[in-house]
Amino acid sequence: MHRTDADATAGHGQGAATGHGAGSGQGAATGHGAGSGQGAATGHGAGSGQGAATGHGAGPGQGAATGHGAATGHGAGPGHGAGSGHGAALARGAAALGVGFPLVQAGMGGVAGPALAAAVSSAGALGTVALYKSAPQEAAALVQDTARRTAAPFGVNVIPEVAGGLLLAGQLGAVLDAADRPLVLNSYGLPPAEFARTVREAGHRLLVQAGDPEDAARAFDLGAVAVALQGTEAGGHHLGTRPLPDLLARTAAALPGRVLLAAGGVHDASDLPPLLDAGASGCLCGTAFAATAESAAHPAYKQALVDTETPDGTVVTDRFSIGWPGRSHRVLRGPVTDAPEPPPARIIAWTTVAGGRRPVPCGSAAAPTTEAEGRVDDMARYAGLSTPRITDIVPAAAVVARFRTALPTPTHPGRM
Repeated sequence: MHRTDADATAGHGQGAATGHGAGSGQGAATGHGAGSGQGAATGHGAGSGQGAATGHGAGPGQGAATGHGAATGHGAGPGHGAGSGHGAALARGAAALGVGFPLVQAGMGGVAGPALAAAVSSAGALGTVALYKSAPQEAAALVQDTARRTAAPFGVNVIPEVAGGLLLAGQLGAVLDAADRPLVLNSYGLPPAEFARTVREAGHRLLVQAGDPEDAARAFDLGAVAVALQGTEAGGHHLGTRPLPDLLARTAAALPGRVLLAAGGVHDASDLPPLLDAGASGCLCGTAFAATAESAAHPAYKQALVDTETPDGTVVTDRFSIGWPGRSHRVLRGPVTDAPEPPPARIIAWTTVAGGRRPVPCGSAAAPTTEAEGRVDDMARYAGLSTPRITDIVPAAAVVARFRTALPTPTHPGRM
């Protein structure tokens, strides 16, 4: 579930704020939409003998070459990452990301805060804190808060198409200044070349989310250590139009040997074998993490995820485009999606952005967080096709355990 954020009438100092933790002076909160994907820090990977990265992460377009993010100690030949089988594929993904298990918690604006990111990372996967339209000072504070909560590697999610060049550059500078360890800078969609170069030169890893094989290839050309392929099964905003099996098959055929993560409808370890067989080396998951104790999703939003029993409880729509236009998105069905015509953009709720209360208009891309008050069921409740498999609100570590118990990989020693 890739959720990250938005803005209604959103210019700086205008009537609508743009996302959870968005820059101040922007009236109505409209964007926690859905960015997704959280990569892995560059730096030092895991120690030898753990399928971990050796050297200093993967070079541009390399995936996992020997001495630069190649998995070792698991049948991995030079330049091949890891040996054969599902365990080897997962070890290769873990090496590229620099974590114990190649499961990435999606960057969900407003929902994926420091508490969730730290809990996921401490459990051995890659937690991610979402920035969306956070001002640089807020971005730095989110990174510092996450770092205080865990000693493990974690990711930071950005959305270039929503933030825009100036804010994106400011966010990156603030994140790099605040970082106390190698981070994973995850970009929802292709980042600018200068952004990618700055990330690499600062000793961090770049993970890019893509919706087609062509953008996946471009991401590796920019130096991404892995690409998360988002199928239309995913909750939140969509980067492409293909279901995950088709997208993964096409991309794996076009880009053999690359580290690909599967995103969309993934819930637990039972989903992994066909994805690994098709060329994935790990996965990215959002919806299941939204329904965790550490998630900052509104309690009513979490309960709605638990209560959804069939796949047709979600729908792909364009009804929540204020603040993030031009992207279809998968959400829980509700009064807004089922109305014959789009409802008028009247104020339906209030939330807190940058320390101030902001109105949320109907049709805003903002997801309902714990700060929201009002008609939260009419807000953008992002959810993927895995939603009917959610039966309870659980700790984030329990979600990670659902993946790790069936298909274990070596444990990362801590920091990268």
